[in-house]
Amino acid sequence: MTALREAIDTTTLGWIKPELDETLRQARQEIEAFAEDPADAARMRVCANHLHQVHGTLRMVELYAPAMVAEEMERLALALQQGGVHDRDEACAALMRGVVLLPDYLERLQGGHRDIPIVLLPLLNELRATRGESGLNESVLFAPNLDRPLPAHLPPPLPVGAAGGRNASAPHLASLREALAAWPEDGAPGKVVQLASAIDGLLAEAVLEPVRRMLWVASAVAHAVRDGALPPNRALRQAFGGVEREARQLLSDDGFSAPRGEPAAEPTRQLLYHVAHSDGRHPALDDLRQTFELASQLPSESELEHARGSLSGRNRALLDTVAAAIKEDLLRVKDALDLHLRTNQTDPGELRPQVEALARVSDTLGMMGLGMARTVVLQQRDAMNEIVEGRRAADEGTLLDVAGALLYVDASLDDQVSRLGLPEDKAEEDLLAGEARKVLDVVAREAIANFGDARQSFVAFVETKWDHEELSEVPRVLDEVAGALRMIELPLAADYLTGVKRYTEVELIGRRRVPSGQQLDTLADALASLEYYLEALREQRPNRDDILDIARQSLEALRYWPLPDVIRIEPPAQVADVPAQAAPQPSAGEALPPQIPVAPEWGLAEIEVPQRDGEPLSIDTEHGAAQYASAFDAEPAQAPAAAPADLTERVSGGLVNTALVEAVPSAPPSFLTPSGSAHGGFEQVDDIDDEVREIFLEEFEEEIGNLEQLLPAWREAPDDLARLQPVRRVFHTLKGSGRLVGAKTLGEFSWKIENLLNRVREHGRVASPQVLDLVDQAYRALPGFYAALRNEAPLSVDVAGLEAHADLLASGEEAFYQPPAPVAEAAADDRADAAPVADGPYVPASVDPVLLEILDGEVAGHLITIESWLAASRPRPQPANDALQRSIHTMNGAFAMTEVPVITDVTGPTEAYVKRLLASGAPASAEGVAAMDAVAAAIRTTIQALKSATPHVPLFLGLPERIAALRDSLPDARLPMIADDFDAGFDEPADAAAGELSATDLSAFQGEGPGGADVPEGRSDGRRTSEFTIDFASFAGSLGQSDATLEREAAERKAEAERLDAERLAAEQADAARLEAERVAAERLEAERVAAEQAEAERLEAERVAAEQAEAERLEAERLAA
Repeated sequence: MTALREAIDTTTLGWIKPELDETLRQARQEIEAFAEDPADAARMRVCANHLHQVHGTLRMVELYAPAMVAEEMERLALALQQGGVHDRDEACAALMRGVVLLPDYLERLQGGHRDIPIVLLPLLNELRATRGESGLNESVLFAPNLDRPLPAHLPPPLPVGAAGGRNASAPHLASLREALAAWPEDGAPGKVVQLASAIDGLLAEAVLEPVRRMLWVASAVAHAVRDGALPPNRALRQAFGGVEREARQLLSDDGFSAPRGEPAAEPTRQLLYHVAHSDGRHPALDDLRQTFELASQLPSESELEHARGSLSGRNRALLDTVAAAIKEDLLRVKDALDLHLRTNQTDPGELRPQVEALARVSDTLGMMGLGMARTVVLQQRDAMNEIVEGRRAADEGTLLDVAGALLYVDASLDDQVSRLGLPEDKAEEDLLAGEARKVLDVVAREAIANFGDARQSFVAFVETKWDHEELSEVPRVLDEVAGALRMIELPLAADYLTGVKRYTEVELIGRRRVPSGQQLDTLADALASLEYYLEALREQRPNRDDILDIARQSLEALRYWPLPDVIRIEPPAQVADVPAQAAPQPSAGEALPPQIPVAPEWGLAEIEVPQRDGEPLSIDTEHGAAQYASAFDAEPAQAPAAAPADLTERVSGGLVNTALVEAVPSAPPSFLTPSGSAHGGFEQVDDIDDEVREIFLEEFEEEIGNLEQLLPAWREAPDDLARLQPVRRVFHTLKGSGRLVGAKTLGEFSWKIENLLNRVREHGRVASPQVLDLVDQAYRALPGFYAALRNEAPLSVDVAGLEAHADLLASGEEAFYQPPAPVAEAAADDRADAAPVADGPYVPASVDPVLLEILDGEVAGHLITIESWLAASRPRPQPANDALQRSIHTMNGAFAMTEVPVITDVTGPTEAYVKRLLASGAPASAEGVAAMDAVAAAIRTTIQALKSATPHVPLFLGLPERIAALRDSLPDARLPMIADDFDAGFDEPADAAAGELSATDLSAFQGEGPGGADVPEGRSDGRRTSEFTIDFASFAGSLGQSDATLEREAAERKAEAERLDAERLAAEQADAARLEAERVAAERLEAERVAAEQAEAERLEAERVAAEQAEAERLEAERLAA
């Protein structure tokens, strides 16, 4: 898709470049006005605003090097406005060069050439130097892809507990600092072996991939420096210094802060810059060049020469102006020659002014570097000079030869303009190649026009609900385009067009099939690829053949590449109508016959082996069903996970609400079966933001709630299309939005249901009980999709079965959907151990958004520590370390402080378990590692649940007990209680009063109250049961005093709470009043600013109009005077 993406980017630049050129032109006018009147600083402010717009637009289309130029120009304009530039004239000249050269560079990119930022570096440094800033290095514009995966041969990191955790990195960091200290600024490193060894040690300790990537690059460069393959210099030492700083921040443990996730990219980029510009051969350097594709990051000499040529000032606008002037002079010469022949003049001296005109034209062409055209004009000038001097006869043939040569030069000027910036040897190629390009341009334009007609036919085919008559002209149009491409010797693109034509002719028109959603997308990819290729052909963009790879892959997916032999399609045989009630009803175990006009997914199996004898193709209706059914059962069927009974009842009864959508752990066994191919989650697409997907999930949740309200009304009146329409719209929305955000499985599933409802809406079939039942089944499956997209539970919906049954019903058949058998309990137990999916109800939660944001950041950092410990413990269990215990302790306290329910029941026992595990020093058991993995998943699930619109925290049933059992299996880490010393205080009275109290016998009361329960005999704690007596009155009094104290304290706490609430409400009211006042003031200031800007703009416009009017009057006066 890279070539297609580059084509799209080029097209996008073509859309915005006219606006960019106009904005830069306005900025140039402001610079010129400021240079004439430096006291008018407002000119620079307006100029800075224009440049700011250019900067933002270029960043939006990801042209970062031109955006840097615009940003530096904006800063220089602001500095001029504020008077912070010493040499004002030089600054204005630099700005003027920037606004002139930037359009030329963008014009080169618009032509499809590669973005080479290095040619903009002199301009960047000139702009910075004018402001007194230091110049940039070439490495700043070097931007390799740092997200490339690490090579497979890189050894895995050491286990976390094997060397004492994060503190094990301290010796390696100290060794690295010592090695860098022994490396002088402008000399060779004194301890290069120690440098490489220290980085290797850090690489073995690192766990996170971004850190390992930085250290792996540093290790490879250090080994190359050690072996002499890479010469050391000051910049390389600075890069290693950046590596040391990042490693110290990421790997050293100060005991307080949460660990950072990723290092800065600057040290890695600087090291790769040195490798890319080095010619040294070393296995480590070759490995870096291959992994990061560094060879493609460096432009060739020809590309550099072309890029510099585009900035030489000979841009298209200049050459167009010069070409127009030259054409006007040539036209005068041709008119003079024509007049000389028509009037039969005999004095050749009258042609002398034309000799001088041709001399001027030749000089202009030479100044512009158009050498071939200049040579032709000089030859005609010499011929005219000989005629004027009488050395050659001024006959008709000679003059016609001169006029013909001048016409040839006139026609070739446009071609010279189109080859801006090419090397001189290529620029002076035979001018006949320009005529070939004109022919190519005409053919490409006509091909694009015809292809547009074919595209519109496909659009009409979809919009008219599969009216195959709309495609009748497509084969002819595509055949014409393919013929045109073969005429200009482009056979590969023509063959791809033939493949699209064959697919349309055979599958869509001949067999009148309705393509599935996947097939329609694949066909659209092929058409888009071919159309972009034709546009690139017309615009003469380089590397356009790569765009055709998309067309080839799409045709391969459609089974029409390589091109199959021509297939003769027989008209379908007439079949007698059979009453519906007489049709045999398939049983639950039988496969359904594929009597469907809808093309099966990647079907077309009947044309894989073309029939060369010309006999018509046939489908085995007896065994065809099993063949088609096997496409959906590529993997052995398994049974679904068991679901709670109450959940099944709520879904089947149509009582799904938002709480149920969030709470559903799996789908009911009545419609679930594991599908090995349908994972149900989001696909990995780089250009889709997570925020977009979060918005989609909220919309998904709302649509499930809408179906809850819509389906009962439709069931009451199935023939009412007004009630059907909103139900269909829900699945239509899920189809389009799901495909857009990468939920491909959901999108295709929704499309099948929508297609069925389209048939009902168009009266292609009735809304039978079978249709209503399938839509109900689809509705019940949606919570499973929702849970899978949120990574809360694996998708176990029978996607293939439901989609196949939807196709069956859409074809007019009548049958109830038969779900597969439920799963065995053992499979459910295995999945239950894999992740802490909530089995029970959810508990509503409410956390302040500010606290939630803080909690999210805190938990995310500590989850990295837990994941690092788990990553090391999965292959071999490790003992707990201080970092793990501190992370669990911090998260437990954070959840308790923010009053998050449920999860503290998990983190509390987990903290005690980790403490005991740390005190024992023994490695965790396999069960302990699995339990810690479940705890981490529970914490992530809780955070995600708190972020939803209606937060409901799941009850992780069984997980607290599981952790508690692991905790109790280890000895308590606390010191034991000294019971003997404590009890000894009761053996003897402390004083005489206590001795008197002990003489009171309460044996008479032993059988009357709760305290009179039988006391066990023979107590081993040394207490005397026969003499166990206290002062009962004193004890009762103390209890009364305690109750009074508690009541008083409770009243005080209540009063304090009321006081705090009153203060909080007063503070909130005061804050609200303050914010309202600030808002009103801000609106007033904004209105004043807008009014001032509008007045300033009107003043500037009036001045501009006056200046233009004065200039026009001056020019008119000069013209009249002349």
